[in-house]
Amino acid sequence: MIMNVLTGFAAAAMLILAGYLFGVKQGYQTREKLRKKLSEQEDLKIDTLLRQSEALHRVIEPLAKWDEQVDKLRNEIKQMQSTILHHDQVALELTGLQTGSGNRDDLAILMNEIAEKAHFEAVLLSDENGLPLVASSNAKNLDRIAAIASFVVIFGDRISRDDPAVFPVSFLVRDTTNRDILCRILQAGKQRLVLTAVSSQLQLTPTALDPTLGKVIDLLSPKTERNTNDTDQ
Repeated sequence: MIMNVLTGFAAAAMLILAGYLFGVKQGYQTREKLRKKLSEQEDLKIDTLLRQSEALHRVIEPLAKWDEQVDKLRNEIKQMQSTILHHDQVALELTGLQTGSGNRDDLAILMNEIAEKAHFEAVLLSDENGLPLVASSNAKNLDRIAAIASFVVIFGDRISRDDPAVFPVSFLVRDTTNRDILCRILQAGKQRLVLTAVSSQLQLTPTALDPTLGKVIDLLSPKTERNTNDTDQ
């Protein structure tokens, strides 16, 4: 009798244990299936996000390049504006230069003032044959500058050979050291002269020296002629 009872209890325990183990196994399998499903869903989400990111990058990349171009253009415009303002400022200062007592001796003073106000490395007045007449005190290599001035006169004569009415009066040259050399041809009485400026700081324009021409011509004119002109005015 007791053995039967014990056997029953043992059988019941075995059934309970077997059920528990089965439940544990089923739970594990269920969790694995759920984990696998969640992992697949996460992978799908990641793939979707990657595709969206790539698509967004394809859209943004041209916009980023456009922004770079806009920034580059904006900087170029600012630089151009700064250059124009500087040119205007230099022109204003050159227009306001004083010629002193009006003697030829003041030409050297005028050359120095032009060089100082416009930050030129050299200012030279030469005749059409390349002979230096007067230069700023900071000028170097005068023969080289005068040779360039003489060349532009010859070049201008060749250009206007068929039509003398069309004569170039301004030449702008840049050398291998990135220096601008501006030669402005002017007529002072019967003399044909060249006013030359050299600059490495400012990009010159063909008209940069024009505000000074009247003062140079005035100093080169005979004093009696100037007095006559003043009386007539």
